[in-house]
Amino acid sequence: MEYHTYNGGGSGKGGASGFFLFMIGMMVCVLVMQFFMPKPELPANTDTNNEAVQPEAVKVSVKYPVENRVLETDDYALTMTNIGGGRVQHFDLKVPDRYIKHGDFIRSQAQENESIAGILPLEMKLGSFGIVGETQFKTISSADDHRMAHFQFVSPDGNLQFDKIFTTTDTPYVVHAKLQLTNRSANIVHDNLSISMFIKQLEDEEPGMFTPGSFVAAKCYTDGSMEYVDSTDKDENATYDRNLKWFSVDESYFAFAMTADYATSCEVRNDDGLLKSTINVPVNLNAAETAVYEYDLYMGPKEAKYLDVWGEDRNLESVIDYGWMEVLAKPMAWILDKFHNWTGNWGLAIMLLTVIIRILLWPIAQKSQVSMMRMSKIAPLMQALQEKYKDDPATLQQKQMELYQTYKINPLGCLPLLLQMPVFFALYRCIYVTGGLYNAPFYLWITDLSARDPYFVLPILVIVLMVGQQLLTPSAAKNKQQKIMMYAMPAIFGLMMMALPSGLCLYIVVSTLFGIGQSFYVRRIMAAENATNQAPEPGKVSVDKDGTIDIEKLLDHKEAVSNKPKK
Repeated sequence: MEYHTYNGGGSGKGGASGFFLFMIGMMVCVLVMQFFMPKPELPANTDTNNEAVQPEAVKVSVKYPVENRVLETDDYALTMTNIGGGRVQHFDLKVPDRYIKHGDFIRSQAQENESIAGILPLEMKLGSFGIVGETQFKTISSADDHRMAHFQFVSPDGNLQFDKIFTTTDTPYVVHAKLQLTNRSANIVHDNLSISMFIKQLEDEEPGMFTPGSFVAAKCYTDGSMEYVDSTDKDENATYDRNLKWFSVDESYFAFAMTADYATSCEVRNDDGLLKSTINVPVNLNAAETAVYEYDLYMGPKEAKYLDVWGEDRNLESVIDYGWMEVLAKPMAWILDKFHNWTGNWGLAIMLLTVIIRILLWPIAQKSQVSMMRMSKIAPLMQALQEKYKDDPATLQQKQMELYQTYKINPLGCLPLLLQMPVFFALYRCIYVTGGLYNAPFYLWITDLSARDPYFVLPILVIVLMVGQQLLTPSAAKNKQQKIMMYAMPAIFGLMMMALPSGLCLYIVVSTLFGIGQSFYVRRIMAAENATNQAPEPGKVSVDKDGTIDIEKLLDHKEAVSNKPKK
């Protein structure tokens, strides 16, 4: 068994004892006999002075030179090392150009560790073969072959052999792995082959309250559900043994996944910030038997059009984590993808999605705006009722309901506006986890819809448009502090948008413009309604001597208008 080790100083086998025997050897026969007698050895952890020697100082021979092999297609370049027999040392996406900005997928490990052989993805261990994560394999394939990488391990006695053959495929971002185990001995081999992948959270990409960042996670897809730990699950682990389909490590926009055929368990863990996903495959080899295990690796963007490579049963699309907003975010992501295929621009796709959403919410938003305008219209009446019946809450409530019925006001009319908030959060989640939006340009200064507006033009436009919409929508608020808050909220919201993705700002801008257009339409409806005299103008209703509205007279007037013959 060969290991990748560092050469260092330190004593080997009995150096001082050999020198002593040479000095006292006075006769040729004694010298000859030394070749037939074992040399006295010192304990492995001592030198000639009985001082401790660090393990890395012990020289261990290395049979094979350290070599890399590169698998390359139009979509990616994958560098594998023979340390561990095909562990992924570098992985870079090439197409489209915006993916190049992402950099090496293994960069998180490399940034945190100068020597990262111990945590490179595709670590495989098989104790019965004497194989650990850094066992060196012989490189069989040629360095000029960028379609196949073949690594081979043979035990010192020649009885056990492990071949790992990785080949490119015609499917974007998919590599095929063939693992072949050969037992030439007369013994039966019973063991477990473990296959692990790793990823770390980069400090400068940690998500914050107003910064999406890039969450990393280790996942197992099992029995129709995805189990995972992410960078926030400190020192946690879990094991699953149900109908395993695939396992992975990933970040917001990219995934490194592998099918989990033959596996009996999958473990995900967070070891002090190092996330690890491992499957265990039972190995049972009879004497003179060879077993072959075949897998597919997906290394690429989390885009639905690529993630359907393994079929509905495996459901690799579940690697996209929409969180608790999945019921809305997933259909929205599907629609965005269709609009993008049509327009070729993710910004235009967001704008079209916004228009569709506003059209669907049109009836609800219109009722809400009408109720708000009518509520503003009867504000003096409401204040009069509150003053007149301030000591009689039951009567006040009854009179208020009668007033609402008179002016056809839904007291909950403003609540439908809250339906837009889930849409807002769902779109935010789509932008946060959909690989297609990574570094996706729009026009002019917007070069990345997944990042904030570099010049804050869209957030400022959000503030201006929202203030304009407030002016077009009369409010029942008379309190000065309430009015200040009404116009302060757009400013607060706009400031918050400065830290959020520009794609989300684009949605708010288009949605607010749509809302302003709807406000003009509603104002026309209200003008036509006033012309029909369906309800009396508040200023024309008689008041009591104390200055309050006589609600009974108001209702009598309403009834008289309703019973008046139409011309």
